[in-house]
Amino acid sequence: MKRKITFLVMALLAILPIFKVSAAAESKPDPKFYIYLCIGQSNMEAGATPAEQDKDFNDPRFQFMAAVDMPNLGREMGKWYTAVPPICREGNNLGPVDFFGRKMIEVLPPDYRVGVINVSVAGAKIELWDKDDYKEYIDNERDWMKNIVSQYGGNPYERLVKMAKLAQKDGVIKGILMHQGESNSQDPLWPERVKRIYDNLCKDLKLNPKQTPLLAGELKYAEQGGVCAAFNTTIMPNLPKVLPNAHIISALGCESTGDQFHFSTEGMRLLGQRFADKMLQLQGFKPEEKRTLTLKPDKLGIEISPTLRGIFFEDINNSLDGGICAQLIQNNSFQAYNVPDAPANEFSTCDSVFFGWTVVSKGDAKGSARAVADKPLVKNLKRHYDFDPNDKYDDEQRYKQYSVRFEVENPGDGFGIAANGFGIAEYGRGKEFYYSNNTQTPSIPAVKDVSYDLGMYLQGEAYKGGFKVYLEDKDGNVNSNVLTFTGIPDDWKKYEGTLKALNSADSRLCIVADAPGVFYLDFVTLLPEASQLWNDGKNGPFRKDLMQALADLKPTFMRFPGGCASEGPNYFGQVFWKNSIGSPEERIGFRNHWGYWTSQYVGFYEYLLMAEALGATPLPVLNNGVTCQFAGHQYVAPLDTEEDRARFNSIFVQDALDFIEFCNGPVDSKWGALRAEMGHPEPFNLKYLGIGNENRGDAFWERFDIMYNAVKEKYPEIVVVSTSGAADAGKEFDANMKEIDSKYANTIVDEHYYKNNDWFYSHRDRYNSDKVRGAEGLTYDRNRPTRVFVGEFANNMTNNDYASAMAEAAYWTGLERNSDMVVMAAYAPLFCKKGYNKWNSNLIWFDNRGMWRSCNYYYQKLFSEAGDRAFFMSDAMKGSAPDTTIYTSPTIDTATGEIFIKFVNSEAVDKRITVNTGSGTRYEAEMEFISSHDTSLKNQKEQNYYSSHPDYNKDPMDNVPPGMKERPGMREMAWRFAKRVSYNEAVVPHTVDLGTVKGKFELTMPENSVGILRLKSVK
Repeated sequence: MKRKITFLVMALLAILPIFKVSAAAESKPDPKFYIYLCIGQSNMEAGATPAEQDKDFNDPRFQFMAAVDMPNLGREMGKWYTAVPPICREGNNLGPVDFFGRKMIEVLPPDYRVGVINVSVAGAKIELWDKDDYKEYIDNERDWMKNIVSQYGGNPYERLVKMAKLAQKDGVIKGILMHQGESNSQDPLWPERVKRIYDNLCKDLKLNPKQTPLLAGELKYAEQGGVCAAFNTTIMPNLPKVLPNAHIISALGCESTGDQFHFSTEGMRLLGQRFADKMLQLQGFKPEEKRTLTLKPDKLGIEISPTLRGIFFEDINNSLDGGICAQLIQNNSFQAYNVPDAPANEFSTCDSVFFGWTVVSKGDAKGSARAVADKPLVKNLKRHYDFDPNDKYDDEQRYKQYSVRFEVENPGDGFGIAANGFGIAEYGRGKEFYYSNNTQTPSIPAVKDVSYDLGMYLQGEAYKGGFKVYLEDKDGNVNSNVLTFTGIPDDWKKYEGTLKALNSADSRLCIVADAPGVFYLDFVTLLPEASQLWNDGKNGPFRKDLMQALADLKPTFMRFPGGCASEGPNYFGQVFWKNSIGSPEERIGFRNHWGYWTSQYVGFYEYLLMAEALGATPLPVLNNGVTCQFAGHQYVAPLDTEEDRARFNSIFVQDALDFIEFCNGPVDSKWGALRAEMGHPEPFNLKYLGIGNENRGDAFWERFDIMYNAVKEKYPEIVVVSTSGAADAGKEFDANMKEIDSKYANTIVDEHYYKNNDWFYSHRDRYNSDKVRGAEGLTYDRNRPTRVFVGEFANNMTNNDYASAMAEAAYWTGLERNSDMVVMAAYAPLFCKKGYNKWNSNLIWFDNRGMWRSCNYYYQKLFSEAGDRAFFMSDAMKGSAPDTTIYTSPTIDTATGEIFIKFVNSEAVDKRITVNTGSGTRYEAEMEFISSHDTSLKNQKEQNYYSSHPDYNKDPMDNVPPGMKERPGMREMAWRFAKRVSYNEAVVPHTVDLGTVKGKFELTMPENSVGILRLKSVK
């Protein structure tokens, strides 16, 4: 009842202005009553549900003239009403016109009013408003559209003109608003058709074209799911060319309802407000924000480090196994059992529980399965390291080779085991879930018609039966062809085959026996076909989409495998590169620093292949016998006795020297020969080597010193990377810098910091030559040999929202302006699998079927280009004062003359920039940028938004009442409205072609934008 009373009161109030206007009907039109004509399709009709802030609007300064009768609302055609929606027709709601008018009266002086006349028709082509051709068009349209048009007397153009002439008695027509094009999205004549309608309106209403702007709103962008987005770049830009007083209103960032065409309430709000901003500018009520940039490309500055832009790959957040490694079987060698130094509940809890696997008993099948270590797959497994047999650690645990022993009493319809793949845990359920997940739900992301290459080892004990291997979905349906294997010998034999998925469904790999007896299973692998791997798998077993995302960043270096992951949390979690090479069967997995199993299916050799394929110089980080300080330095390699020192040398020092030989040595050297045997006779050209990570204290520096001196003595050309610790300042930073300044000045010092947006904005000058660092009073002095590697940085507090991307990008301009000191920089972390995030900010988020590149990723991609020299350029000037919300970094390619200007406009205001090129050179100019009105936007959306989450991975028929499930078409309807995961990203780069320029030109730097301006010289 309360809602009905409120509505009646508002409706009565909305009618009141009629009498005021009618009483003055014989007077002259009010020059301060601005009237706007509106046409378009369904977005312009208005279908947005009012937000709470919209519901109580009732300001009589914003009115509409009803273009149709609205009997249920007591509104009559041709009369003015306060613009309480709907303002188009009954049954409509809020739209861009509503938000246009509300914004207009906010800015206009209080004695000004705004009126609108909205004659819009859902789905209509622009021809509907052509006074000559409309009838031929509507006569051939659908009946529902004819019914809408009939409300306008069958002729929307005539109705619009009739209403406009009435309105001209009360006020002044000041412009035309239009949002139309979805139905003309491939019509190259659309601009001419619009011009014809505009010309007819000006003629029939006696409007001065020079004083009557037409504002045309863009269609929904592709990143919002808009299927007609190409119209914005192929057809709409031609409108101002044929109609000089037409202006395009950007729909960039206007939120979608989730369908192919329509804006949400917030999307319509933003679009309507942009209509208003432009109209206010054109009519002199809101000055255009103008700035100038003056370039002096002949005045060169510092050399830009050729290795500034890189990536840091750490095995964190399940980024390796179950991530960029395309091998689909978790715990594929059954080693995640009896894991030393692991919590009891983290992996397989007993010998009959298999982490990531499920024992299968089909029909009346009966049997047992348990992990055993008495059937090693690799005989005489190599032991590369002489660990101390007398210390408290049982090193034999590293080398145990578990397999599964099956004893089948009754095969029934199949007894065996199923690999569930790499599942995803619901975020926030506790450490034991989102670090290591004993997945019991089918999670192999099978794709219809894609083939998967199977490998597995079987051994029998006089076993006479055979095996069937196939994919099976969560409902128990076979989801591939069935492979059959027979003749199982009493020694290990590898079996291979190809499974082709029947449907795109999360599945598990079933391996079932068909006869009683005893057999063993080990080392099961499943790899997608070559077409699903990056570069067809020629550079390693890497997932195609994730690797391509890295390639698009154009990294010049790649640091790996950590980070804390390179140090390990404890004795058994230390990383040793020799345990990761050779055949995959020989590699020794371990529980890594972040609490989950690393199989080393991708090891140091594959990391090197990965870097090479990306065109990045490798920067490996090796363990120096001191485990991570954040895990409490649980293990520090002893140096107390001669025997301890000899062992340290043979394990840690020799490991570093041998790794350099593996990378760079000739094929007739021991480790160079192994590299060649693995398929890479050419050297990897290793130049950099990190020793340790974010560490501190005497124990660390004593061991660093031993390794540093050994490396420099044998390989003086190798540049060693040292560490300033885990913070940008403080006691640890000061102490480490003192060590480096006194003993290791010719290293590159690795600085790490995770800060908030304000810090990034305010510390762009951190590496200026006069800035003091450390407690010794030294500066970032270019005359000293020490250089900086910003090995890890990010805002890790706001979960990759757009605001953090702007702040980090602004900071990056400072890094580039100081790249004679900062020679390398990398965002961190690189990857995160949804549900497993240890870190709040990650450059790329992914699940088993797709990925989301963060807003931060895209500024890194945009900033991946630079020239080889900086050059002088003015600040962005607002009159005589610099605009302190615009950050820039200009560089030039001295060989080609191409100019790159990185910029950040951190203010929510579009800015018109006049660029003075500082020369007579002709350039092809192009601007590429990202922008978001909503700075809280996150490309990856919320944490539990991923393909295998229960909310998005269920049959939508489950929600259909039993009595309706059998109705024809119900399944198709249910799937149409099912909740699904989309890999669309709300923030993506857009490119503006500025044409050929010389001397001076203009561009618009959008609100909250990060971008790069490219000027390519034209001969």
